[in-house]
Amino acid sequence: MRLIFFFVTFLILLAGSCRQKQSNVTTNNKILATPFIDSVIKKSDSSYEKKYLRSDFVTAQYYSNKKDSTVCQLMKDSAGLIRQIIIADKNVRIFFGSYYTNGQLQADLPLDSFGQYHGTGKFYYEDGSLQSSGNYTHGFKTGTWKVYDKNGKETNTDNFDQNGNLIPQKMP
Repeated sequence: MRLIFFFVTFLILLAGSCRQKQSNVTTNNKILATPFIDSVIKKSDSSYEKKYLRSDFVTAQYYSNKKDSTVCQLMKDSAGLIRQIIIADKNVRIFFGSYYTNGQLQADLPLDSFGQYHGTGKFYYEDGSLQSSGNYTHGFKTGTWKVYDKNGKETNTDNFDQNGNLIPQKMP
């Protein structure tokens, strides 16, 4: 009888921990509930949490899969909301997401095969409207970057050289 009680208790605890693991990804709202992130966490064979010593992040949760060498890092604030997600495959960052407290994405930054920003990058205001956009070339801002106000009106244009240096605007 004790053995059956122990076994049933173990199953209940195991089921509860599996549900907790899933809910960690969707803490903010549906914006964070991406199938890609969920699949990385579900495939993990080990996980742990540690305190983080930054003012904007309080804890970090790590999910790793030794078989395919992936690591998912979830950074949470003091309210337990996910503020940053980093996924790496064989020590190369393949996904980076930074989020506002309401779950809205702060930046959409594509990555190259070395884990550096490469391609069209977009930054957003907390309400989801576009804040700025432009190109990255292997980690450097390059070309024309446009800045917008919260109403979508273009307010500024910056130009960067191939080394990521801001090109001074010529005065008329």
